[in-house]
Amino acid sequence: MNDLKFAIRQLAKNPGFTAIAVAVLAIGIGVNATIFSIINTVLIKPLSVRHPEQLVGIYQHDRDNPDAFNLFSYPDFADLRSSKEGAFTELFEFGLASVGLQGELTERISASLVSANYFSALGVLPALGRGFLPEEETSGTPVAVLSHSFWTRLGADPSIVGRNLKLTRGDVTVVGVMPQGFTGAQLRAPALFLPLGMAETLTSNPGQPASGFLTDRGDRRFMLMGRLKPGLNLANVDGALSALNQPFAIPDPKEPKPRKLVCTPPARFNFGGQPERSGNGLAPLASFAFGLSTLILFIACLNLANMMLARGAARRKEIAIRLALGAGRRRILSQLLTEGFLLALLGGAAGLLVSIEATNLLAAFIYSGSGMPPDFPRFDLAPDWRVLLVLLLLSGLATLCFALGPAWKLARLDVSSDLKRHGSEEARGTRSGRLGAREVLALGQMASALALLVAAALFSRSAINAALANPGFEFGSNFYLSLDTSLTGHPEPRVRDLIRTATEQLSALPGVESVSYAMNIPFGDSAWDRPVQLGGVPPPSNAAATLAEGKELSATYNIIGADYFRTIGIPLRRGREFERREVELTNASRVAIISQNLADQLWPGQEPLGRSIQFPGPGRGASATVMTVVGVVPPIRWRLFDKRPRAEIYIPLGQEFRADLKLHVRVAPGANPAKLMTAARDELRRLAPWIPLTEVKTLVALHRDGPMVRVVRLGSMLFGAFGGLAMLLSLLGIYGLKAYAVASRTREIGIRMALGASTRDVVAMILRESTWLTGLGLGVGLLLALAVRKLAGGFLYGVPAIEPLTFSVIPLLLLATALVACAIPARRAAKVDPMEALRYE
Repeated sequence: MNDLKFAIRQLAKNPGFTAIAVAVLAIGIGVNATIFSIINTVLIKPLSVRHPEQLVGIYQHDRDNPDAFNLFSYPDFADLRSSKEGAFTELFEFGLASVGLQGELTERISASLVSANYFSALGVLPALGRGFLPEEETSGTPVAVLSHSFWTRLGADPSIVGRNLKLTRGDVTVVGVMPQGFTGAQLRAPALFLPLGMAETLTSNPGQPASGFLTDRGDRRFMLMGRLKPGLNLANVDGALSALNQPFAIPDPKEPKPRKLVCTPPARFNFGGQPERSGNGLAPLASFAFGLSTLILFIACLNLANMMLARGAARRKEIAIRLALGAGRRRILSQLLTEGFLLALLGGAAGLLVSIEATNLLAAFIYSGSGMPPDFPRFDLAPDWRVLLVLLLLSGLATLCFALGPAWKLARLDVSSDLKRHGSEEARGTRSGRLGAREVLALGQMASALALLVAAALFSRSAINAALANPGFEFGSNFYLSLDTSLTGHPEPRVRDLIRTATEQLSALPGVESVSYAMNIPFGDSAWDRPVQLGGVPPPSNAAATLAEGKELSATYNIIGADYFRTIGIPLRRGREFERREVELTNASRVAIISQNLADQLWPGQEPLGRSIQFPGPGRGASATVMTVVGVVPPIRWRLFDKRPRAEIYIPLGQEFRADLKLHVRVAPGANPAKLMTAARDELRRLAPWIPLTEVKTLVALHRDGPMVRVVRLGSMLFGAFGGLAMLLSLLGIYGLKAYAVASRTREIGIRMALGASTRDVVAMILRESTWLTGLGLGVGLLLALAVRKLAGGFLYGVPAIEPLTFSVIPLLLLATALVACAIPARRAAKVDPMEALRYE
């Protein structure tokens, strides 16, 4: 306690030193706490449910193939839930769906189809209203429970229970609203929850028979989760699962392979039969970001260690006197470490405030802009006990990094020599070619700062490259309108008539050059790959079969309309586009258009036109439908991080029906695209008021607001902030080092000037010493920067392994700013009056 009181008095006596030290620590700890808060929310923090440690994901796979997993059917769930024995106190089932919310634009919102016990099994009751009744699970009653974020979007009306929501497949009655923070069985909360029985309403089309999913054991579309019985966990659950595995292993009539149940940690993101692995690919990016943020804390600690050494030099006589009066070295070390830990605690508290503000700014950046989907999950980034624990650990680590070395050095003073020691002697040693402790610390700051600045520059270059990426087609002022008739369930003939009429009506608008449609858009939110092989060949005889023997290639697959390539701006290299009869008639001849790189793989050096290809059918090989190649186009980029364009295959809508399509509109030169977008939307509304128009957007905005471009932009902003902070801390450290060194050499400088040295000579001498130290730090920093570039390679777009401009300009910039920081104390020292300097100390 006495050490703590004395430490408080010491820090209070030096408010300037204390304020700077706390500010430096707040930056270093706050940055790390911000990054950890995001990692904690996305990858670590359990779901907001009762006893989340008892929840497990349940999966089924073939006994003979542990890597082959499947979703569950409703009859599977009913059988498992009715079992009197087993490992679970509760079993519940859920699936994903999209529904259309009617408005000026039909908004596609996410929904979760859940069993009636979903909320009670998770241990969370609605904040308003109720959950689902047992009879609503299979009856198909149109009721819904809203998530808190969706309820807020609708106006947060406390009297919403009992009201109807207008969906494209019929109204639903709101019976409840979930509390804030509840996301359900996964981290991404749907807009609303619907009972399982509504799957019939959402998937069956008018005039067609119901899917019968309640009785069809082969209709597997749901995930299964359970709450383990007391005393069970993932390590010992296999024995208890045997009671369920015996009856469950009975083969499905449509699937003869025996099945087995396994339990894993619940999936946080992905919906599917395969257990989630590595946080859906986010763990490497999180580790990289946290590693770079740790460099910021390292630089801050080096800076503070330098400050502590400089402060310790001023206290050498004080410490020597205390040792001479009988204080033990352990007592001195304890006192100095207490001062350091108190500084670290103050810095940690300030870092928490910095973290909260930085997290809010980061969230504002992520959620800003028109490109963010309305139902994008609003993660709760508020700090919890894990963040506070990490803050405490970071504070303790910072104490060891910046306080232990200086404290140990001071505690080992020689009493006799230090009582007689002259202050200027602290500056000795470095001019003879040796590096003192403070020089080594400054060198570490410079090297770390260079590595972070290079990372920031690389990510900024990546963001620029992503924004200017050429997908292989024209952005221009062209736009698209997204239709999703699967949200309404209208029959295929009516949808085909609608697409044909809509294309004709939009083509007639003034200012429109051409209109076509496609299933997917390059750089959009989806791209489908499909196996393709030479037409008419039998199945491959072995894994190493040649193309002639039927080996499959993978190609990005798209369903398009007539005049598509002219509309989107892709030139035909040979052949023709699809004719109108091929995109409108279902019985027209089977044709396809392929990309040049696919043609080169299938028929190297040969003419592809007139040749045949096929998608492997259910029986593989000869049972598939053969298509004739009628055109070849250049390849385009479908995904931002593709190292090279993928092979592509296009087929007309007449051969395969899609309920969700994008109408592409090519705008004539000089036409106003904003007015045309409004006119096109109004024209579609006049054509069919029920039309499920979900999006109207320019291709430029589609690319700019795409998820990968936003991630690259976020990385640029984040690492740019890292680099700026690192540079600031490093320059402060260098400035403090040189200011202290110059002040310690005031008597020496006075003697030099008295003997005839000019102001220019003194400044040049100090800058020469600074250049040598800075150059050494930059050399080490370049090696560290190369390591950072190698680690960051998977997150950068279009940036070469060695980017000459970055690796030359950044070191020169850092060298120049470091010399400026050194020149300020040098010029101040050179203006000292020699007579005053000789009386120094």
